[in-house]
Amino acid sequence: MDMQGISSDDLVVRLRRLLPEVEPYFEAAAERAGLSAARVTHWEQVNTHPGTLLSEVLAHPLFQPLMESPEIDAKQREFLERCFEFIEALEEDPTGGLVTTAYFTFVEPFLESREVLDRALRFAWPKTRAEILSTARGWNVPVDPSWEDPAGEAER
Repeated sequence: MDMQGISSDDLVVRLRRLLPEVEPYFEAAAERAGLSAARVTHWEQVNTHPGTLLSEVLAHPLFQPLMESPEIDAKQREFLERCFEFIEALEEDPTGGLVTTAYFTFVEPFLESREVLDRALRFAWPKTRAEILSTARGWNVPVDPSWEDPAGEAER
């Protein structure tokens, strides 16, 4: 697992490269700012906050609906895997600036239901998993033992 953290400066480029499914939503955000999507390389160009941009182009239209879906197919599973790779990269931001963005945009909403929380923990990479479990405990959400170590690989 060779995940390089995403910083504020490379957020847009990395998002669009890893998750090209965001393009129609990204184009709409760029148009509202009077720009062509091809010219947008930084979130500040669309006059917003990184969390707002991620909510608008990824979390609300694409990610959350799949997280809440009762069943997902292989293509959707592959998309969610890439989403969680992206979330982990936000958690690994070398400047630390996008860690809070990852929390409020992705991690906190996982606690909306046990089904969503369970799915999130099945897909989550190590830093994201730790953040989700910490948040669940902080909110007094009962933690299922299988969430702690689903692959049986965690160090005790």
